Amino acid sequence: MTQLTNSSAAPLAYPASRGKIIVSGVRKSYGRRGEVLALNGIDLVVHEGEFVCLVGPSGCGKSTLLRMMARLHYPTAGEVRLVDNGRTHLAAMVFQNYSIFPWKTVRKNIELPLRTLGMPRAEREARVTRLMERLGLIDFADAYPAALSGGMAQRVSIARALAVEPQILLMDEPFAALDAQMRRVLQEELLSLWQEDRRTVVFVTHSLEEAILLGDRVVVMSARPGVIIADHTVPFERPRRPEIRGTSEFAELEQRIWSQMRVEVERSEQ
Repeated sequence: MTQLTNSSAAPLAYPASRGKIIVSGVRKSYGRRGEVLALNGIDLVVHEGEFVCLVGPSGCGKSTLLRMMARLHYPTAGEVRLVDNGRTHLAAMVFQNYSIFPWKTVRKNIELPLRTLGMPRAEREARVTRLMERLGLIDFADAYPAALSGGMAQRVSIARALAVEPQILLMDEPFAALDAQMRRVLQEELLSLWQEDRRTVVFVTHSLEEAILLGDRVVVMSARPGVIIADHTVPFERPRRPEIRGTSEFAELEQRIWSQMRVEVERSEQ
């Protein structure tokens, strides 16, 4: 089990046996004297194999919370625990800005974490080839990022994260920089990928449509300082098809969540 904690953390609110990711009483403040409070008492359990989407107004702390799960940020108070089954790499992250190396080819970018882990060459090359085939990258194996569209570059970023077969995949607005058409394409590809292996995913987005299409749960955060104000279970069965977007049930759920979020969006602009 991996734990990120502050020495003043309150006792864990949830037993580790109940979740893959357990967030308990997390507060995060910035500034020399902690005068900017970003998160104020976050409690969240993400279960093994769940796809959980975090939504909320800009600046509410969604990405900060995600980065705590990735061990890139640390709480001022409270705990973030990741339960490690010890079988594969614990967590990997996909960023909005792709974060791939411009001087490496597609293949070399994807295989980089496997080299770091010391995986034998034959196994490494076989795994990378499978991922490139699955994500439509095989024809671009020797291309450099400068030659790729935004959608293809993000496919490389996702493939690199999946290369280590993480127990937990953390995704920070991975499709936000793409045009509307490519965003829909990658949403559908991610939906298909996830439904094949059902790994634990936490996905930050501003798009309610995206959150409902992909997620098992949609967790709504308030304007800063961020707290969780709602946790919606998405009622649509798996495997889920993209056509669900066009149903009245989908529209009703989107409107219900937006009615909660709109108040927070307006408050964040005051």
